[in-house]
Amino acid sequence: MKKKLWMIFGPVIVAIAALLILLWAPINFKTVTPQKIRQAATSLDIRVLKGESVKNAAEKENYIPIIGSSELSRMDPFHPSSMAQKYHWNNKPFLQGNPGTASLTQAMNVGGMTNLKGNKAVLIISPQWFSRSGVQAEAFKYFLSPLQLTGFILKSNTGDKAMNKYVAGRILDLGVSKGPIEDDALKRISEGKQITSFQRFYIESFVRSSLQSQDNLFGSLSMNDHEPMIAKAANKLPDEYDYKDLNKLATQMAKRSSRDNDMQIGDTFYKRQLRKRINIYKNTHRHVKYTSSPEYNDFQALLYMFARNKVEVMFVIQPINPHWVKYTGMPKSSITNFDKKIKYQLKTQGFNKIVDLSNVKDSNYIAEDTIHMGWRGWLMLDHHLKSYYKTKKANPKETQYKMDSYFLTNDWAKNKNVTK
Repeated sequence: MKKKLWMIFGPVIVAIAALLILLWAPINFKTVTPQKIRQAATSLDIRVLKGESVKNAAEKENYIPIIGSSELSRMDPFHPSSMAQKYHWNNKPFLQGNPGTASLTQAMNVGGMTNLKGNKAVLIISPQWFSRSGVQAEAFKYFLSPLQLTGFILKSNTGDKAMNKYVAGRILDLGVSKGPIEDDALKRISEGKQITSFQRFYIESFVRSSLQSQDNLFGSLSMNDHEPMIAKAANKLPDEYDYKDLNKLATQMAKRSSRDNDMQIGDTFYKRQLRKRINIYKNTHRHVKYTSSPEYNDFQALLYMFARNKVEVMFVIQPINPHWVKYTGMPKSSITNFDKKIKYQLKTQGFNKIVDLSNVKDSNYIAEDTIHMGWRGWLMLDHHLKSYYKTKKANPKETQYKMDSYFLTNDWAKNKNVTK
């Protein structure tokens, strides 16, 4: 009888025991190969975003992260990943973002990238992040990485106390709950207290070690594979880089791809998302403003993570399709006032490398759809990235940041004027 029971349940018990050993044992699994890193760089896989092992491995190689949101998935021939492949940039983009990711998600992401210290990064800023309500709680909870959260908790006794209080409080306000011990630790941090010895021991020895093992084992398995798409897009580019010729080609491709509407929106997007309900958007954005939002405080948390690690950052303010702006009735002041406010927050703290695509002289085909870069917009950005990507290490002169706690205040978040 015992033998029969063992024959039935024995393999299950052994499998569970083996899995527990894999998850809890302090073993460093070498699963992140150069091929996996290359695939991950364009995968936009959520496990890569929420993990640490793949990104930190990439930081040891010739990759510079481009951090953003849904625009990164617009992979036409002029997408930075296509251009980097075709024209053999010294360093390649490593894409980090998904639809719904915003400043606080990316602050946690950057905080977990230990090998980013002293290197370069690119951050694409979307004006629509800065809505009146800020990031949606469900979106933040979906993208919040338990691994990155444990890292934040364990580092909370170092760095700027006011910033740690803000981040912990914001996470709790958004309704995040990861367990009684983690929740209480966050509550203590939000009150300006250090976590207890037991909390540190439990989170470090049990929770984080298990999450790291899971990340090492499964973080790069069966990722999205966009390499064929990138290769196909790169093959449409001429062999020699000439900006004027590429600009003409981008315009030609854009015209061919947006014949079904007069707003220079890609036909595929227009047919799927807009054609049947285009009329409901007429003049619907007359009262949209991007100058009063809790996102400005979340954005400060992201800036702090960059500053703490002496990361040189190129900030890109991406455009909104000007034809869409006109059709929806959005006041031009909504964009120009946002532009002034976000630049003020950046420049007064020493973040001076800004590529502003929100107000260019020739904005034709700068966006692929309503609010995302494409065609000529990508090409304009590539023009700046081409030289930026020649070296990976940060220029120390570009990382002399002076962080100002005023940008964590409610007064700044709701302030419609630029200055204090």
